[in-house]
Order: sequence, then C-alpha cells, then structure tokens
Amino acid sequence: MSIAEKAFLGSLMKAEYLLKDTVVKPEQLESTRHKELMQRMLELTQAGKNIDLITFTTLPDLDVFGGMSYLSELLTYADLEKFDNMEKLILDLWKEREKRNILKLAAMNDWEIAKVISELDKINQLKVEDHTSLTQALSDIFEAPWEDQKELITATTGIQKLDVLTGGFQDGEVTIIAARPSMGKTDVMLHFAKMSG
Repeated sequence: MSIAEKAFLGSLMKAEYLLKDTVVKPEQLESTRHKELMQRMLELTQAGKNIDLITFTTLPDLDVFGGMSYLSELLTYADLEKFDNMEKLILDLWKEREKRNILKLAAMNDWEIAKVISELDKINQLKVEDHTSLTQALSDIFEAPWEDQKELITATTGIQKLDVLTGGFQDGEVTIIAARPSMGKTDVMLHFAKMSG
C-alpha cells in the first residue's frame, strides 16, 4: 500500500475541509481499498456527515476498509503541512500508471503512432500546478494588504487611476472599449495608443 495514499487519506480524516479542496479523485488512487474509502468519504460528506472515526464505526461494511485498526493507522500517517506534496505525488503516480496502460492498449490494438502520442498528451496536460489550495488562497488574501504590490504594468493607459485599477495593458490580454456611438471611443483609443507607443 502506498504510504502517500495512507498519508493523503489520513489527512482527509484529520481535516475534513481538505476533501472539498483536493484535486485528487478516488479513481486516481492505486489501492482498491483506498478508492472505495475515499468514495465513501465523499458520500458521507454529501449526506452532511463527518468523516471521522466515530462516523466510520457506524458503517455496516467497515471490514471492507480494514476495520477500525486500519482507519486508526491512516490517521497516524496524516501530515497536513505536506498535503499538497501528497496530492502531487499521487497524481504523478496515477499519470505513470495511465501512460503504461495506454502503451499496453496501443501494443495490443496496433494503434497508429499519432493516436498513441495524442493519448499520452492528454495525460500530460493534466496539471496539479493549476490548482491553488483553499488554505493557500485564504492565506494570500489575508497577507495581501501587508505585502509590497508587484509592478505589473507593461504599457500604461496614460490615466494613473485606470492603471491602478487594471494594472495597465498586459501582454496577451484583450481589452474591449465599448460605448454608444459618438461617446469618444476613438479618441480614448488614440490616447492609449499615444501613451503606450
């Protein structure tokens, strides 16, 4: 059994809010027991119940998950500070398993190389890095007023208050100026072009 999966599930039991926040899905765990346990955790949460040891004692099929001794063992592996690393490791291991499965299917079914590459690319495009944990997001919001503001402006609008609000014109950004006819859209655009040119 993967220690990362034990630590992951133990952390979910210790801090239930992580279950709503995690990017890992039950089917991405390797152990069948762990998949079923995480699925049960999701069902309990959706039913408005806690996912703690007390709730688990009420389950009629507790033995399927290894009984109370195994669930207690999972709690000893919990490490909330390393939760993001656990998620990444679990997803990396899942990607490797998926890639191996694709290569097996390709060999068995004589896939064209383009199809193999396309299927492997789909796996590679799944990123954990795009995800910001709830804890991190709340921390960033809390600390923002005390941090030095980053200078992001790449091209000024020429209107200081507008620059403060929007950060100026950024690379790769599309800005739309809209108004009724004869309201001065062209003049404003010419002003922007003059200031950023």
